[in-house]
Amino acid sequence: MSNWKTIAGMAALACAIAAPAWAEESTKPASGSETGKPAPGGASAVLKDQKGAVVGTVTLTPGGSGIAMTGKLTGLTAGSHGFHIHEKGVCEGDFATAGGHFNPGHAKHGILNDAGRHAGDLPNIEASASGEATVDMFLTGVSLKPGADNSLADEDGTSFVVHAGPDDYKSDPSGNSGGRVACGVLELATPAAASE
Repeated sequence: MSNWKTIAGMAALACAIAAPAWAEESTKPASGSETGKPAPGGASAVLKDQKGAVVGTVTLTPGGSGIAMTGKLTGLTAGSHGFHIHEKGVCEGDFATAGGHFNPGHAKHGILNDAGRHAGDLPNIEASASGEATVDMFLTGVSLKPGADNSLADEDGTSFVVHAGPDDYKSDPSGNSGGRVACGVLELATPAAASE
């Protein structure tokens, strides 16, 4: 019986000594894990129609394997609309100033194109009878990190463009999606001021 008490006492002592080190180790992020890195800043774009009226905002939040994009748009005609990231951060006039689709890999257009796709090719958005559309997408193949080859925050910026009609997902260069009805320039989030 005394041997059992001795063994149990030694085990309890070993656990008490090891517990703080184990607890500290278990709260440390694994090397290269998401939680071990500072959270990168996000971005947003305010989209306006050709008359300058705001039709909505999209917000981009980067993660480990891509960028989550959410938003709400209004004032659209009911039905499907092509929605793309364009290569220049300029939204003037009929929005031709936004250039073509963001395409750092020099691919063909179209989610369904065997030779596609542009990094800026996105799924169509659906506007309700009241002209409202919800944006809820996960972007891959693009980055918000300035200097990266696929960065949306390159020297001439990028923009988000809504088209009059649906993208057919295969016709090069823009999916026959019609004119540009709304446009918004990507703006990187400003880091919050450090608290005192």
